[in-house]
Amino acid sequence: MPLSHYTIGYHDAEQHQLEICEYATDSYEAIQHSKEDVPALKEHPHFIDYAMKETL
Repeated sequence: MPLSHYTIGYHDAEQHQLEICEYATDSYEAIQHSKEDVPALKEHPHFIDYAMKETL
């Protein structure tokens, strides 16, 4: 299955809106990658607001 580009939107404890981009086969995998890349998301997965697949 080919990889797609996903934007994961999340917030921090001070409610600042942030995003990280990930390549993954689906949104679940993209969220899992974002938890590995942003330590706060591993501890607080409820900070994740959305996972959006980028389209051309």
